[in-house]
Amino acid sequence: MLEGVLYTVVSREDNAATVRLLPESPIYKAHFPGYPITPGVTILQMALELMGDRKLVSAKEIKFLSPVFPGDGNLVRFEWTFQDQNTVSLALSSPEGERYAKMSLSV
Repeated sequence: MLEGVLYTVVSREDNAATVRLLPESPIYKAHFPGYPITPGVTILQMALELMGDRKLVSAKEIKFLSPVFPGDGNLVRFEWTFQDQNTVSLALSSPEGERYAKMSLSV
């Protein structure tokens, strides 16, 4: 579980959540020290946790549009829409609307 290690939840809604990244996380110390970015695999794990600890079956149409930096106080908004019981569209953005990533997941 990455909550409390990589991020904390700032707000939560039915199909969205905003998190604060924790720049002091040991993940950032190991991932590009001096120029840390949030690894894609941890973005997927955060999304699964935020959607209720779902298990990933497959991921497709993954587009990382912009790096997610852990800068002090950086907020990231996760928004998801279930296409059916097992397929979800996920989008990540800054609170200001900068798009970080979008993907389709089977859970």
